[in-house]
Amino acid sequence: MREWLEHNKKKLIFQALIVSNILIWGFFLSLPDGKLHLKVYDVGEGDSIFLETATGFKILVDGGPDNRVVEYLGKDLPFYSKRIDLLILTHPEADHLTGLLQVVKRYQIKTLWINGARDETRLFAEWEVLLKKNNITTTVISQGDRLVFPDKTSVSVLWPKEKASGTNLNTTSIVVQISFGSFDAVLTGDADRSAQPFTTDGRSIEVFKVPHHGSKTAINEDFVSTLSPGVSVISVGAKNNYGHPSPEVLNLLTKIRSKTYRTDTNGTVEIVSDGKNWYTRTER
Repeated sequence: MREWLEHNKKKLIFQALIVSNILIWGFFLSLPDGKLHLKVYDVGEGDSIFLETATGFKILVDGGPDNRVVEYLGKDLPFYSKRIDLLILTHPEADHLTGLLQVVKRYQIKTLWINGARDETRLFAEWEVLLKKNNITTTVISQGDRLVFPDKTSVSVLWPKEKASGTNLNTTSIVVQISFGSFDAVLTGDADRSAQPFTTDGRSIEVFKVPHHGSKTAINEDFVSTLSPGVSVISVGAKNNYGHPSPEVLNLLTKIRSKTYRTDTNGTVEIVSDGKNWYTRTER
């Protein structure tokens, strides 16, 4: 009996050491690496984009059409952290909003940006009830608003010009520019060519998230040519019923020599930058 107890004691100690090592290595591997990570999640016919800044601030833009975003966050956020520093709902359509209901249930949201638009749906009503229940305060933002994190990563609002009004949710979708050093990415929600140009400063960018899943009305040729993005990413569902992305948009991106990635064929698309150099890697 004594030998059996001693054996099990040693076994438990050994297992505890293994678990401790896993937790310690998990902690160190999850520490920020001094680079900006931008991930366009493969959530099907919808949008969800996650960013981790150089010193570990977490940003989530939209939640996609289902709860897949929660699975992604479970992998990308360290086990000891349940905090999202900035959550942006570009506009309250189901393919951008649905996944956020579970996000606000499971994570601590420090700041929530919205455009002020309302949608008369059961989903939107549930969203409002959930925000109130969790004491989450919303901030209605518009062109010119800006948030700068301590590591100098900035989030600048390019669109809409003012608080959203009207029934066309796409045209008032929030558009933000993420800047870190000389690296810039423009994340557009569904703000298509009827809302472009978002800005007229003439600055070229590295990454362009194509609006509205690459629909035929997604981009204004002159505007996107001015942006001259090195990489364009289309968040789109495989074999969707809308014909996304359109051949016209794909041809235009080829014409302006922007390397194009699609979540339906490439899976999750990640862009990594140290503020000067940058590279892209894909799930498949």
